[in-house]
Amino acid sequence: MHIEAGATLVGAVLIDRILGEPPDRVHPTVYMGKVVSMLKPLMPCNALGGVLLLLIVTLVFSLPAYLMITSLSWISLKVAVAAILLKTTFSWRALSEYTLPVKRALESGDIEGARELLPYIVSRDPSQLNYEEISSAAVESIAENSIDAVAAPLLYFTIFSFFDLELGVAAAVLYRAVNTLDAMVGYPKYASFGMPSAKLDDLLNFPVARLFIPFLLLSTCLTRASLRGALESFLRDRKKPTSPNAGIAMSIMAGALRVRLKKPGHYTIGDFHSSASTKEIERALMIVDVASLLYIIILLFALLYF
Repeated sequence: MHIEAGATLVGAVLIDRILGEPPDRVHPTVYMGKVVSMLKPLMPCNALGGVLLLLIVTLVFSLPAYLMITSLSWISLKVAVAAILLKTTFSWRALSEYTLPVKRALESGDIEGARELLPYIVSRDPSQLNYEEISSAAVESIAENSIDAVAAPLLYFTIFSFFDLELGVAAAVLYRAVNTLDAMVGYPKYASFGMPSAKLDDLLNFPVARLFIPFLLLSTCLTRASLRGALESFLRDRKKPTSPNAGIAMSIMAGALRVRLKKPGHYTIGDFHSSASTKEIERALMIVDVASLLYIIILLFALLYF
């Protein structure tokens, strides 16, 4: 039994659901971005520089998290601090906080406003996107970030908490640092410099994306979406995006909602007549919320009974 880790997981989830994201001025992910921006010009623009950047950023954040919790001897304080740190590594509530404003802008006919909000959730250029393509981008973001922003950091926390609580929190922080690096330098334009971060992010997300499949499918059933559509789309379209992981959740979501998800010039997922609309944004959030809750219950069960 790992009661401290279980209490930390519950505490972190409650903080997320009740309070949401901490202010930018104290958010570790914001500081990760600042450190990356500061170090990037100082590194050789090659694979070696990419490895150095990866090592420095991950250690600068995960090691202090480990040492901070280790230094605390009072169990209640240790769990409280661990829960706060763990919360900063995942963003479950933020999935709706960042996508529902896009939905509301589209429903009010403010397509320019929706375009302005879109860069907060996807990296594509929104300037030429229409109603359906913006809706699709929001649904894709919800599906993909169910892995990056929720499932992955909590899984690595759980796995490493079987060794000790400090290591579990440090592992979640390390994952968040790698994911932040991938979001900042893991694009083709950075070539070999961004490759170490991109490849490690793919590697860390590889088992998580596949482990989350049954939770998404079960949630599809519980929310009365289309299980048959989810399975068919998953089998047919999961490899269409270039990412080895993103297509899994997106293809299940497209089939569950029975809509096409389209990134212009790159891929179309879902062989259906209907394009994504604003109602699919809310339905996608419901599917991910139920899947995430089921997933967290299983992780908690594992911590408390194994």
